[in-house]
Amino acid sequence: MRSEESRSRRRGLDRERDLARKLWEMGFASMRAPASGAKAKHFVQPDVIAVKDGAVFVFEVKSRSELPLYVDSEQVEKLSEWAARARARAFIAVHYSRSWHFVPLGGIERVGRTYRVDEDDVARALRLEDLRA
Repeated sequence: MRSEESRSRRRGLDRERDLARKLWEMGFASMRAPASGAKAKHFVQPDVIAVKDGAVFVFEVKSRSELPLYVDSEQVEKLSEWAARARARAFIAVHYSRSWHFVPLGGIERVGRTYRVDEDDVARALRLEDLRA
Protein backbone atom coordinates (compact mmCIF):
# COMPACT_ATOMS: atom_id res chain seq x y z
CA MET A 1 0.00 0.00 0.00
CA ARG A 2 2.83 2.36 0.84
CA SER A 3 4.41 2.11 -2.61
CA GLU A 4 1.06 2.81 -4.35
CA GLU A 5 0.63 5.91 -2.17
CA SER A 6 4.17 6.99 -3.03
CA ARG A 7 3.57 6.46 -6.77
CA SER A 8 0.32 8.42 -6.58
CA ARG A 9 2.01 11.30 -4.76
CA ARG A 10 4.89 11.34 -7.27
CA ARG A 11 2.39 11.36 -10.14
CA GLY A 12 0.60 14.31 -8.50
CA LEU A 13 3.85 16.25 -8.11
CA ASP A 14 4.70 15.55 -11.75
CA ARG A 15 1.30 16.92 -12.83
CA GLU A 16 1.79 20.06 -10.71
CA ARG A 17 5.22 20.64 -12.28
CA ASP A 18 3.82 19.98 -15.76
CA LEU A 19 1.06 22.56 -15.30
CA ALA A 20 3.46 25.19 -13.90
CA ARG A 21 5.82 24.60 -16.85
CA LYS A 22 3.04 24.86 -19.45
CA LEU A 23 1.76 28.09 -17.91
CA TRP A 24 5.32 29.49 -17.89
CA GLU A 25 5.66 28.64 -21.58
CA MET A 26 2.41 30.58 -22.21
CA GLY A 27 3.94 33.72 -20.68
CA PHE A 28 2.63 33.38 -17.11
CA ALA A 29 4.87 33.77 -14.09
CA SER A 30 4.08 30.41 -12.50
CA MET A 31 5.24 28.12 -9.74
CA ARG A 32 4.34 25.02 -7.86
CA ALA A 33 3.72 26.11 -4.30
CA PRO A 34 6.50 24.57 -2.14
CA ALA A 35 4.19 23.36 0.64
CA SER A 36 1.48 21.99 -1.64
CA GLY A 37 0.68 18.46 -0.62
CA ALA A 38 2.54 18.86 2.68
CA LYS A 39 0.89 17.90 5.91
CA ALA A 40 0.66 21.55 6.98
CA LYS A 41 -3.01 21.54 8.00
CA HIS A 42 -3.16 25.06 9.39
CA PHE A 43 -1.85 26.82 6.32
CA VAL A 44 -3.24 25.72 3.00
CA GLN A 45 -2.05 27.12 -0.27
CA PRO A 46 -2.79 26.26 -3.88
CA ASP A 47 -0.82 23.59 -5.72
CA VAL A 48 0.08 26.01 -8.53
CA ILE A 49 0.04 29.82 -8.66
CA ALA A 50 0.23 31.77 -11.93
CA VAL A 51 0.23 35.51 -12.70
CA LYS A 52 -0.01 37.31 -16.02
CA ASP A 53 -0.63 41.01 -16.68
CA GLY A 54 -1.66 41.49 -13.04
CA ALA A 55 -4.26 38.69 -13.08
CA VAL A 56 -3.70 35.96 -10.48
CA PHE A 57 -4.78 32.35 -10.99
CA VAL A 58 -4.63 29.58 -8.38
CA PHE A 59 -5.07 25.88 -8.99
CA GLU A 60 -5.79 22.75 -7.00
CA VAL A 61 -4.37 20.03 -9.26
CA LYS A 62 -6.04 16.65 -9.71
CA SER A 63 -5.19 13.87 -12.14
CA ARG A 64 -7.66 11.12 -12.90
CA SER A 65 -8.18 8.40 -15.47
CA GLU A 66 -11.89 8.22 -14.63
CA LEU A 67 -14.56 10.67 -13.51
CA PRO A 68 -16.21 11.76 -11.33
CA LEU A 69 -13.58 12.92 -8.89
CA TYR A 70 -14.23 14.21 -5.40
CA VAL A 71 -12.36 17.03 -3.67
CA ASP A 72 -12.50 17.43 0.10
CA SER A 73 -14.71 20.40 1.02
CA GLU A 74 -12.10 21.82 3.41
CA GLN A 75 -9.56 21.86 0.57
CA VAL A 76 -11.99 23.74 -1.70
CA GLU A 77 -12.99 26.21 1.01
CA LYS A 78 -9.39 27.01 1.92
CA LEU A 79 -8.47 27.45 -1.75
CA SER A 80 -11.44 29.79 -2.08
CA GLU A 81 -10.26 31.81 0.94
CA TRP A 82 -6.71 31.99 -0.45
CA ALA A 83 -8.10 33.17 -3.80
CA ALA A 84 -10.26 35.83 -2.11
CA ARG A 85 -7.27 37.19 -0.18
CA ALA A 86 -5.18 37.37 -3.37
CA ARG A 87 -8.07 38.49 -5.59
CA ALA A 88 -7.30 35.44 -7.69
CA ARG A 89 -9.37 33.25 -9.98
CA ALA A 90 -9.51 29.76 -8.49
CA PHE A 91 -9.81 26.50 -10.41
CA ILE A 92 -9.72 22.77 -9.93
CA ALA A 93 -7.17 21.84 -12.62
CA VAL A 94 -8.08 18.35 -13.80
CA HIS A 95 -5.64 16.37 -15.93
CA TYR A 96 -8.00 13.93 -17.61
CA SER A 97 -7.91 12.16 -20.95
CA ARG A 98 -4.35 13.44 -21.59
CA SER A 99 -5.25 17.13 -21.37
CA TRP A 100 -5.86 19.92 -18.86
CA HIS A 101 -9.35 21.10 -17.92
CA PHE A 102 -9.91 24.08 -15.58
CA VAL A 103 -13.14 23.99 -13.60
CA PRO A 104 -13.96 27.24 -11.75
CA LEU A 105 -14.60 26.68 -8.04
CA GLY A 106 -18.06 28.18 -8.36
CA GLY A 107 -18.96 25.61 -10.99
CA ILE A 108 -18.73 22.43 -8.92
CA GLU A 109 -21.40 20.67 -6.90
CA ARG A 110 -21.09 20.04 -3.18
CA VAL A 111 -21.98 16.48 -2.20
CA GLY A 112 -21.84 15.99 1.56
CA ARG A 113 -18.28 16.72 2.72
CA THR A 114 -16.85 16.78 -0.78
CA TYR A 115 -17.18 18.61 -4.06
CA ARG A 116 -17.89 16.54 -7.15
CA VAL A 117 -16.34 17.14 -10.58
CA ASP A 118 -17.99 15.06 -13.30
CA GLU A 119 -17.90 14.65 -17.07
CA ASP A 120 -20.26 17.61 -17.62
CA ASP A 121 -18.04 19.90 -15.50
CA VAL A 122 -14.98 18.83 -17.48
CA ALA A 123 -16.81 19.31 -20.81
CA ARG A 124 -17.66 22.92 -19.81
CA ALA A 125 -14.23 23.62 -18.31
CA LEU A 126 -11.68 26.03 -19.71
CA ARG A 127 -8.69 24.62 -21.58
CA LEU A 128 -5.09 25.84 -21.36
CA GLU A 129 -5.51 28.12 -24.37
CA ASP A 130 -8.61 29.69 -22.72
CA LEU A 131 -6.66 30.98 -19.71
CA ARG A 132 -6.19 34.68 -20.26
CA ALA A 133 -5.45 37.58 -17.98
